[in-house]
Amino acid sequence: MSDFENINKTIKILDKIGFLGPFILLGIGIWQLWGNKAFWCAYLVVFVMNSFINKIAKVIVKQPRPNDGESIMNENYVGAEVYGMPSAHAQSVFMSLTFLYLVKESAAWLIGELFIAGLTVYQRWKYRRHTLEQLCVGAILGMFVAYSGYYITKQYLQENTLVKNEELQLLKIQKETVLEK
Repeated sequence: MSDFENINKTIKILDKIGFLGPFILLGIGIWQLWGNKAFWCAYLVVFVMNSFINKIAKVIVKQPRPNDGESIMNENYVGAEVYGMPSAHAQSVFMSLTFLYLVKESAAWLIGELFIAGLTVYQRWKYRRHTLEQLCVGAILGMFVAYSGYYITKQYLQENTLVKNEELQLLKIQKETVLEK
């Protein structure tokens, strides 16, 4: 096998990783958050909501995909997917990497996730499935959805923890009062 053939095979593999980026980052996210039940559940809910938000945005904007797009895995588009704005792939990978970074705060994981997101965005542009504008809007919308989901989850957890702590303090005071009598 020639060097050119090896390089070409490597590029095809990287393109497929880019195409599958949303699912790869979903798997990484499930694994990373496995020990944190609250954020694990929130991540899955936000991931699904992000997909619905993307479909709603596509139907509202109705901006078509580029005409001369190439297929990497025989993908066919129906319904809202015939539209390109915003890119669901870009929205999904940037939602995942943003949410995971906010929870885990790991620069090393962020670099790896950015690499996969970069492959995803590049693959969608290279195969002319999206314009740069569609990819950028998808990425920004994904980050916004992730931050919103993270913030809501964090607020919910803090409020419930505060209520539980206040209830425990009240029980402690009541117990001490009973013991003093």
